[in-house]
Order: sequence, then structure tokens, then C-alpha cells
Amino acid sequence: MIVVDASAILAAILGETGGDRVFDHLDDALVSSVNVAEVYTYATVNRLPVGAIDAFFTETGINVVAFDHAQAVLTGQLADITRKSGLSLGDRSCLALAKLQAAEVLTADRAWQRFSDALGLTITLLR
Repeated sequence: MIVVDASAILAAILGETGGDRVFDHLDDALVSSVNVAEVYTYATVNRLPVGAIDAFFTETGINVVAFDHAQAVLTGQLADITRKSGLSLGDRSCLALAKLQAAEVLTADRAWQRFSDALGLTITLLR
């Protein structure tokens, strides 16, 4: 199982380097509903066609996991570990979901690798 970060989904949608790796993991991929919101926020702010975002989620059938109480608690607690690196709530929600699911993480954000050992997670970079 692998949890896909918003940065990885955007790379796939925008055809960026490494984005094709997202499609290799769709059979066992999860994404937090918080990260889905991040993708739509990015599209809206950058005036990208929302239809492309809709199509990605519809056509891939990627499993969107609703943000629940356990994720909320762990996301908040991760602020202590990640505070100095400035990870966002969305970043921490992705890491929390991976931790709770004992899953790998797929991201385009290099800064996350420094938390691999502290969180006991395998963090894979797209590029």
C-alpha cells in the first residue's frame, strides 16, 4: 500500500517529470481527502482547468480516504516533529495516513525524506 501526496498527484496531472510513477501505483494507492482539497486548491489558485482534476480522480479510481479523528490527532501531533521544516497541514495529513496504514509514501517533496526514520516510514520521491 502507498499513500500519494498532493505534489505527486499534481505531477501526474501536469505531466511533470516522475508524475508517471503515480500511475504505476494506482492498484494499491490511497490519498487523504485533505490532499484532494490541496490539489483542487492548487488548480483554483493557478487557474488550471478543474475538469482535468475531476478526470484524474474519476478515471484513476484512486482510493480517497476521508479525514477522520485518528488522522486528525496524529496530524496535530506530527507538528512537533515537523515544525521546523514548515510542513503544512496537508503534508502532515498525508504522513499521518501513511503511518496509520503502515504504508509507503509517494511525494515530490524532498524535504519529507528527513522524517523517514523518525516516523518509521518509507518515503519515495518521484524524481
